[in-house]
This record gives sequence, C-alpha cells and structure tokens, in this order.
Amino acid sequence: MFAFGRSFFAVALFFCMPIGLAAQETDDSDKNQKPKLAIHVGKILTSVGDPIANGTILVSDGKIEDIGPRSEIQVPEGYQEIDHSDHFAMPGLIDAHSHVGGSRDLNEMVYQTNPELRNWDQVIPHNDQLKVAIAGGVTSICYIPGSGTNMGGFGVLMKTGPGKPEDVIMRAPGVLKIAQAGNPERRTGETGSGRMGMNYVIRQQLREGQMYVRQWDAFQAGEAPEPEFNLRLEYFKPLFHREIPVVVHTQQYQVIQSTVRILHDEMNLKVVIDHGTFDAYKIGKELAKRDIPVMAGPRGFLLDRDQGQVVGIVNEYEKRGIKVLGVNTDAPVIPQEELFFQAAMAVRYGWSEERAIKGLTIQAAKALMIDDRVGSLEKGKDADIVITTGSILDPRNHVTEVFIDGRSVYDTKVDRQRF
Repeated sequence: MFAFGRSFFAVALFFCMPIGLAAQETDDSDKNQKPKLAIHVGKILTSVGDPIANGTILVSDGKIEDIGPRSEIQVPEGYQEIDHSDHFAMPGLIDAHSHVGGSRDLNEMVYQTNPELRNWDQVIPHNDQLKVAIAGGVTSICYIPGSGTNMGGFGVLMKTGPGKPEDVIMRAPGVLKIAQAGNPERRTGETGSGRMGMNYVIRQQLREGQMYVRQWDAFQAGEAPEPEFNLRLEYFKPLFHREIPVVVHTQQYQVIQSTVRILHDEMNLKVVIDHGTFDAYKIGKELAKRDIPVMAGPRGFLLDRDQGQVVGIVNEYEKRGIKVLGVNTDAPVIPQEELFFQAAMAVRYGWSEERAIKGLTIQAAKALMIDDRVGSLEKGKDADIVITTGSILDPRNHVTEVFIDGRSVYDTKVDRQRF
C-alpha cells in the first residue's frame, strides 16, 4: 500500500511477546456451537478436481465433512439443508496482499528495517472494509505492514469474518513483509534511499537474524552455550526454519533479480513475489526454476514495447512456467472485494479460467503455506464456501451467500446485497 507516516502503534509493538500460535485455537465450546449443514449446489468448483454437478457439501464443526454428487451423499439426521441448486459453490477467495485487516497501516519510518514490529495487535475482525470484502467472496487475507520501509515487520494470516481476534487469526506470525524498491525509496540521502542501499540494509538485517537463529538451533541441539535472548529477532526463527514465507513488495525486472538473489539464493527463504508487476515477468523462467510463487498485482497488464502490444502480466508469468500463480489487490489500493476482478482481467488477457479460479483459491493458499486448511473444497478443510449466481470471473454474477468456518456470515436473502 502507498501509505506513509509513523504509526503510533510502533512503540507498543517493540516489546510484545508472541501470542500468535495460541491464537490459532478456538474454544471447544465455541466449536460445539457451529451448525451442521447440508448445502445442495448446482455446480461445485473444488479447485482440486473436476467440477461436481448437482452436488452436496456436508459441514460440521466448521469443517467440510463430506463432498460429492448429491446422489452419493447421505444427509445425516439433524443437519440443516440449504438449497442452492441454481447456484455455484467455490472455495473462499484468498488475498495474499492486503492492508485492511485492522485499524490502520503499520509504517514505522524511523528505521529502515523493523523485524520487531508486528501488526496482529491491530486486527479488527469484520471491520467495514472486510464486510464488503466478504460480499466479494474474500474469506482469508494476508494482512501485512505497509511499504514505508525496507522491512516493515511481520504480518498475520486471518479470516474476514466476525469474532474475536483469536477466532479469526489463522497464523501469527504469518509472513515477513519486505519492500524492495518503490515506496521505501527515500529522498534524504541516507543508506537505503536507493536500491543498492536498500539491498544492503535488507541483507545485513537478515544476516543478523540468520545468525541469531543458528545460535539458538545449536544450543537446542546441545552443541553450543545458550545465546543471549533478543526479542527483536525472535520472529526470525519460523522464517529461517522455512515455516512461514517472506512476502516481497518487488517489481520490475532488475528488482526481482535482487529479490531472487538475496532472499532465495543467499538466505534460502520461502519467498512470495507479492507484486511482480511492470516487466518483472521477463525473469519468470528464473522464478520457475526455483518454484517461487507469484501473486501478481494490483497492476494486471502492460504495454510490452518489445511485442508491440498490451499483455496480461499473469499470463506472461504462466507462459514462463510459474506453477503457483495468483493475483492480489494490495487493498485498499484496489478494493478488497474486487479480488475476483483482478483474476477476471487476467483471463481477459489470456489466463485460463480454470487457472484463474485456482489462482484465487488453492494457489494463493499454497503460496502462503495454509493449503492444509483453506483454498479448496475437500474433506477435512475449513468450511469457507462462497455461493455465487454463476462463475465469479463473470462480473455479471454476484455472491449470494458466504460461509466461513461453517457459519453463514453473509446471505443476500437476509442481508442487503453489498457488492
């Protein structure tokens, strides 16, 4: 996001202890209150296999209990049956780059690298922007700090529905946010004002974190004395253990080269290209060799002067072999509810509809390392289900009902149509 200015949350966040892992669990009594549903749908897009015509989705305890053709699914006694036989169902949409999950964007502008900062203390579940996002089918977002500095801090993966923060947070820390070029370029002349300087401070901060993690790993393996505890570097542990990815505000060919070299090749991090716009797709083959995901956007097309035509950025990545490929909104740069339209425009410029549906769902989940829970309609996964009047890639259709963790959180039969 293109927001600048010092956040008043920064000082409060400097010395906060990790609470994210504890926040992932919901109370057992809460789970017991989740309804048991049988949702009958005209066409189910699962994002992992062929569409299911005239299908049924069984939901219990917030999870998908069973899914398949209606003729093969026996509805247990006591399940509420919901008829969407004239509609489509698909997994909830996932945005890999959003700034609308909380009270404000986090941009601490004193230092250029801020690994001690985190934004899940700012989460405001089901805020006004998220309510409209749900009406656009978005059920999960990667809520991250802004791009005012080279390393803005750690972000959170969260659901868009109602509840307390501990109900909606999926993983915290969820990702590290890094910005290479663009927004953090300063005009004051200090190190970090240009691209070479930015690469220097990013590399130095990561090396400090990497050394800290290695010292603790050696201690826990019984190979070294206990190192000094440094709260500022604690969140580097899941990062360098490759348990969470780094999402990178990076775009243009030369900048993507620096991202690949420093973050992937040197630091061996799980990297997600979280903009990748302008001519960055021209390095797509190098990204494909390394299996680096791309969540492109919010700019979706470019006048390619070499080809002499306007090209679709997502389709150009696909041509170069990117396997995990999707789109983002950088909300509120593009409104969160228009995530589907980002994919629709990619289809307009050559992306296949099947790949676009997967890019909105399972591919985004894979990039963020949450595909064990969301991104597809499969037995055992979270019951995040979007009901639409037809293909969501056709702007003439709209969302009619949304379930998050098995609960209906938006229904045009009782709510006004918000989008």
